[in-house]
Amino acid sequence: MFPSSLRLSLESCDQLPSLPQVVLRVIELARDPQVDLRDMVAAISSDPALAVHLLSLANTVFYANQRPVEDLQQAVNRLGIERTLSLALGCSLIHTASHEAASSLNLERYWQRSLLSALSARLLAERVGLESQSSIIFTAALLQDIGMLGIQAVDSERYLSLLAQAPTHHALAQLEREVYGIDHTGVGEWLAHRWKLSVRTADWIRGSHQPMVCAETNDQRAKNCIVASGLIADAWRQGEAALSELATQLSEYFDLDTNEMLIHLIDLQEQLPALTTLYNIRPPERLDPKQIMHEAKMILLERTARLQQDLHRKEQELERLRREQQALELKARLDPLTELYNRQHLEKTLREALEHSRQSGVPLSVMFIDLDHFKKVNDRFGHDAGDRVLVELAATLRQVMEENAVHAGRYGGDEFVLILPNYDEQKARTLAEALRARIASQTFPAAIPLQVTASFGLTTLEPGATCHDIESLMRAADRSMYRSKQSGRDRVSVV
Repeated sequence: MFPSSLRLSLESCDQLPSLPQVVLRVIELARDPQVDLRDMVAAISSDPALAVHLLSLANTVFYANQRPVEDLQQAVNRLGIERTLSLALGCSLIHTASHEAASSLNLERYWQRSLLSALSARLLAERVGLESQSSIIFTAALLQDIGMLGIQAVDSERYLSLLAQAPTHHALAQLEREVYGIDHTGVGEWLAHRWKLSVRTADWIRGSHQPMVCAETNDQRAKNCIVASGLIADAWRQGEAALSELATQLSEYFDLDTNEMLIHLIDLQEQLPALTTLYNIRPPERLDPKQIMHEAKMILLERTARLQQDLHRKEQELERLRREQQALELKARLDPLTELYNRQHLEKTLREALEHSRQSGVPLSVMFIDLDHFKKVNDRFGHDAGDRVLVELAATLRQVMEENAVHAGRYGGDEFVLILPNYDEQKARTLAEALRARIASQTFPAAIPLQVTASFGLTTLEPGATCHDIESLMRAADRSMYRSKQSGRDRVSVV
């Protein structure tokens, strides 16, 4: 929202930046899609000084590879409508402002920034495929700060104070919004409409100090060119290090290598003296190309080092997360007390082993283990003692797993299951007898040393045998185990 008090002040001010009638006529002609370039030449010819400037600009280093133009018609033909308009605007505004009551502003510094911005914006536009719009982008970048002259014209003393307070261009815009309710880009948009410039030009001026975006459209790319141009102009005046640092930041928005961007800007510096002379201003202080590239190299080396450190930290974090994920996955597979496979994972493992047995034609055995009279252990010594017995038995079964390439898990309570891939009945029975004897001879710690025995049940699926599911195998092994119980315990039975 444009503050009404500021609007009234601007509308009644007779010292605003103004354009001569010839330039207003050029703007009018440029808005006509059917314009005849001869009409534009005729309009410019009425201002000899402007005509001379356009002839000179048409023969600058930008057109060094072309034959020199000799008359205004050739100049306008070479420049085109938009570029003729942008150059006419620049020449007229610089000349007009220099003779009006703007002495409180450092006009040379102001126009240096404006021209640097315009040239940088055109350079970027040409680099990102917006050559056809480069002239109108040049115009918007050139006029992005024209609102400063407008505010100064209506409130010179207070605006001087703001200029003195603001350490940066961004800070100045913030102070303007606090004092006037709008910054100079808004006033610049108002002036652009007043001069009947295109709506697009006015919109780009208004957005010239907004943050850059990851552009997906040509309009966003054009706005990025204009926003970046002001940042380049400010960094240029701060010196080689600032310009190099900015180039590394901007390169991602324009898909340009940092060194490539800096090379283009260094080339631009070579063109500045001729152009600033034609605009009747001094060029900004010259930067050292070697120092610019050196600073950029140092910045890129530092950035690479930081990226490597960040990458290393991220790799460490990913490794930590991977270990945590593995631990969680393992925890989901294990019984919390014994840290053997839980029933769910046992059944999954048995299902995979059964499928492998079917496909490869190798035997598969299942061993069911149940501790004898375990309820009496819990009743006499307590559940803590019973848990210690289960933990010690689990440690024994883990050793068996490691030594024999089998799978062991707690099926529930004091029942354990071993899955024995590639074990026929004889091999499985041999392992079961050895494990039975080991358990029977083992002393389990509790309130007093305990001797515990176990009953074993075995079933084997031989090659070629039919078994439809793991439930059948488990029932067979369980029946074998109960046969051991009924036969006196502490023994191995086979179905």
